[in-house]
Amino acid sequence: MVIMNLELENILGFPNFKMNFSYPKKIVNSIIEGEHLAGRPNFRYKKAIVLMGANAAGKTSIGKILMKIFSFINSGNPNFLFEIVSKGSAGSFSIDFINEGFVLHRLVVRIYPNTSEINMRYFYSLILDGDSYEKSVSRFQDCTYFFNPDFTTTTPKEMRDHFGKINFRFAYPEIESSLNAKGINKYVLLRTLKAVLGTLDPTLTNVSISSDLQDSFIIRRKNDEIIIQNGKLLNRELLSSGTIEGIDVAFFLASMLSPKENNVFYYCDEHFSYIQSDIEKRIFGLMIEHLKENEQLIFTTHNTDMLDLNIPKHAFAFLRKKITEGECEEVTVIYASDILKRNTDSVRHAVENDVFSSLPDDSLLDTLESGGPYEE
Repeated sequence: MVIMNLELENILGFPNFKMNFSYPKKIVNSIIEGEHLAGRPNFRYKKAIVLMGANAAGKTSIGKILMKIFSFINSGNPNFLFEIVSKGSAGSFSIDFINEGFVLHRLVVRIYPNTSEINMRYFYSLILDGDSYEKSVSRFQDCTYFFNPDFTTTTPKEMRDHFGKINFRFAYPEIESSLNAKGINKYVLLRTLKAVLGTLDPTLTNVSISSDLQDSFIIRRKNDEIIIQNGKLLNRELLSSGTIEGIDVAFFLASMLSPKENNVFYYCDEHFSYIQSDIEKRIFGLMIEHLKENEQLIFTTHNTDMLDLNIPKHAFAFLRKKITEGECEEVTVIYASDILKRNTDSVRHAVENDVFSSLPDDSLLDTLESGGPYEE
């Protein structure tokens, strides 16, 4: 599963947003291998993206929006879409993506939450030898007739049969009520838990598969036992915040390491708040190493040490939020490669000088400096 373009209008706080994932020319000696559609070397896409931005800029929201869109495509259930549009006003999205075969899809959906209706338009283009993304887009054909435009008779099976099943995995900072072990080989997960938890806390190297409890792992520290049973983390009060976060990281990483089919989309959202910077960089490197053909990873972080990674400049994306006229919030995205054109340009120096206008405005904190009067 590869996303090539995403446009949002009045979706989860994005009044007018666009993010494109193509890039113009091949990068020589990049550590991110295969940044093109398998079998179509000119059809280039950004395979791994480090997404940064201030708090509340929308990094988590983008992941949640994509999860709802993918769930809609897989299930044909429009209720997933009503969850990302505010009551009282309609919203829409447009997404270009490739899932199975050499077909570029464009799905444009208008969502009306007040009437519980949606209207859908569909375009597609065959990706030929030598095609770039832009060339394929120029040959888009309107094939909305494949589906009922107002979705009143389109069935979930018709959606799945046409697009194929979309495989995706999302991870968020909070430990969910159930960790997602679907599709993960239990022995790969065991090895990953040992490696990640042992790195974060050397007293937790004793991890095993339970012989008594089904689908369970036991983490031992001296006389304590921490159990992961059916995806639920028990005795979590015995672990630090960083170790708890590390368990979810291990599940996410193990899913990438497990033998599986290709075409998985990954979204890892700020999962390293309590984890040392060098470990975050190392684990991100492992994620890149195990991305397969026609897969994609968006990795959100606040860690500026990630800017020192030896990856293409087009892999660094920055969200910017500003208040426009009428107090409307506008979110835009800019890639480091949009501004930094020379190999010698430093992404870190550009961020420190706020070249991408992505740093938070801390001027209000000036009012708290000593010596100023306080109003009662």
